[in-house]
Amino acid sequence: MEKYADPIIAGVGRKAKDEWEKFKVDFDIVFIKYLKNSYNKYSKVKTILFKSEPQFIYDFFEVPYLRKGNNEIIKAYNTNSVLDISHYVIIQGTGGIGKSTLMKHLFIDEIKNKDLIPVYLELKDINDISDKFNISELILEKLNNLGSSLCEEYFKYALKSGCFLFLLDGYDEILTDKRSSFFKVLDTFIDSYPQNYYVISSRPFSEFIELQRFTVLSTCPFNKEQTLSLINKISYDKDIKNRFISALDRELYEKHESFASNPLLLSIMLLTFENYAEIPSKLHLFYANAFETLFEKHDATKAGYRREMRSALPYDSFRKVFSYFCFITYVQGKIEFSRDELIDTFIKISIPGIEYEIDNYVYDLVNSLCVLYKDGINYKFTHRSFQEYFSAFFLKELSDENMSYMGLSIIRKDAFRASHDSVFTMLKDMTEDRFENNILLPLIEEFEEGAVEDKYFFYFKKIVSRIDFSRQQDENELTLVMYLSNDHIGSFLYRCAMPYKNTHATDKVQKEAEKSLVSYLEERGQTEEYGLDVDCETILNNPVLNSLVGKTWIGVSIQNLATLKNRLKQKQHELTIDLSNLLG
Repeated sequence: MEKYADPIIAGVGRKAKDEWEKFKVDFDIVFIKYLKNSYNKYSKVKTILFKSEPQFIYDFFEVPYLRKGNNEIIKAYNTNSVLDISHYVIIQGTGGIGKSTLMKHLFIDEIKNKDLIPVYLELKDINDISDKFNISELILEKLNNLGSSLCEEYFKYALKSGCFLFLLDGYDEILTDKRSSFFKVLDTFIDSYPQNYYVISSRPFSEFIELQRFTVLSTCPFNKEQTLSLINKISYDKDIKNRFISALDRELYEKHESFASNPLLLSIMLLTFENYAEIPSKLHLFYANAFETLFEKHDATKAGYRREMRSALPYDSFRKVFSYFCFITYVQGKIEFSRDELIDTFIKISIPGIEYEIDNYVYDLVNSLCVLYKDGINYKFTHRSFQEYFSAFFLKELSDENMSYMGLSIIRKDAFRASHDSVFTMLKDMTEDRFENNILLPLIEEFEEGAVEDKYFFYFKKIVSRIDFSRQQDENELTLVMYLSNDHIGSFLYRCAMPYKNTHATDKVQKEAEKSLVSYLEERGQTEEYGLDVDCETILNNPVLNSLVGKTWIGVSIQNLATLKNRLKQKQHELTIDLSNLLG
């Protein structure tokens, strides 16, 4: 602990020597307790496969690759491989890719290194703070809750010395109305204590580009070698695991790479492998299989073992109750609950014909299916993707009128979150026509209400903030990048429109258009060494520039959205004709 204390003492040498010696003793004691308790807390976790008790993370952790820009690949074997890049890092990745486990790996590795004092913060906790929050107070509270007794004065000395590594996990779990204030508070905190290290994990957001001092690293999907290595590490029924490994190696990885390259979905593949001969290609069917397997088996590590279900509900009824719970908590933006909050939520759920004891139902969720787990005195989702799947399932089961009302209410309340999670993506896959008619079409019509100009120009102004040309290291060509505006409803519609892309422009044509655009700007001396930033108004007010952008993938995407309403209405009309023909 001398390694931690000395830099702080050197920086505040006004005190008498005996004061420093006393401080070193106090400092040593408070951080030893903190590091020991935090190691015990974060080195073991429960997962969908390890349900009866927490497992040491290195019993199932496979070191991921991180991508910097388009080319540079970093393997996060240790903390230094990340911190050598920058004092300020964002690790982004899709749901289930293992961001939280990676953050815990960095935490544990830094305890071993003894270079910095690691502090792990779950950013979702900010949602429970009603007033303005102070990051310094949050960190000190976290330290003291885990055994430290560090006073505020010494803590500020420690912050100024730069001896901390702050691992801020789950930016995407912060509610939208708190997200902007979080960045302001964090930015001020970093300005005050820039010598420390800061790592944020999150699902991908375009707004990260605005954080100039942070370097963004993207988690790469697992390659086949990593996938097989991870499954080999997992403690599971030996026969099932060996057959699964053989199937992955033979053809299963290539056939279902989108699932097999994601650690969470790979675990679900293993879980359902014995029960289902085929792996479904759609995500919602994937989760449906997983939940049914959990309900029927109850213990993934023991083939044929079935634990008692205390609620005594049949599968359909159990699933329906859970879908209500997931939807209510999703709307609330909560993935962690106190015992009272959990009970209060189930008290709200009243379904005709379904009766159960709440305590028994909660017991089954935690101990039999393990889709929830207990962490201290609180309850958490094993993975919030189950919350998203069952929220989509809940919406699917509603009438058309109620689906429209509830779906549109969620989007209006937090379109940013709706754009970046899987609820509406899975709902569309579950019931495409109803999603289009009840949610997507009404939202487009509402969004376009009052628009008098050309739809392409209307959407361009609403969606595009600016475009840029970035040149990654070791690349000869500039890459065209679009920054979305702060109109979150527009961004939601833009993402919804992507699967409906209907254009005759090939990738080759669009790439040639990008080159023409670059040439046009270079001829006018508007390019810079590392790219060019062009705002929306500049593009729309320059006919030549506007025409060139319109032929690139950006223009094609905006045109796709501008024509989507008419195409959806045509589809609806054709479906009605087809159905009437059946009656003839």
